[in-house]
Amino acid sequence: MARLTEPTRFCARILGPFLALAGGAAVLRRDELPSLVQGFREAPALTFSVGVLIMLAGLALLAHHQKWRRPAEAAVSLIAWLLTLRGVLLILVPGVVFDLAERLMRSTALAVGAGLAAVALGVWLTLVGYRRAPV
Repeated sequence: MARLTEPTRFCARILGPFLALAGGAAVLRRDELPSLVQGFREAPALTFSVGVLIMLAGLALLAHHQKWRRPAEAAVSLIAWLLTLRGVLLILVPGVVFDLAERLMRSTALAVGAGLAAVALGVWLTLVGYRRAPV
């Protein structure tokens, strides 16, 4: 087994539980999601603030992790880029993010599939992050 770098393990320990929890919440609370998105849409200051925080989190991950050689490295780097992009979009064009979210929620199967995919990715990254490193 190839040895992962500490930055990858560190980031996987953060992103793994986050994705597992967020994906699980999206699946379990899927009936509430449309009203949550609508409430978020109606609060521009909250949308802007959350966009700034998401962008900051993505940039922090990018500053710490830009590796693409192994699957876990690529997953962490891709998630960091996607977080950064999502934050930027929430700051500059929040309507685009809300429209995409509303389209996703129109299809229950697609929304549940995306949530379960996030759970699976989160569990995998958690295992990658917390697995004992080979000596």
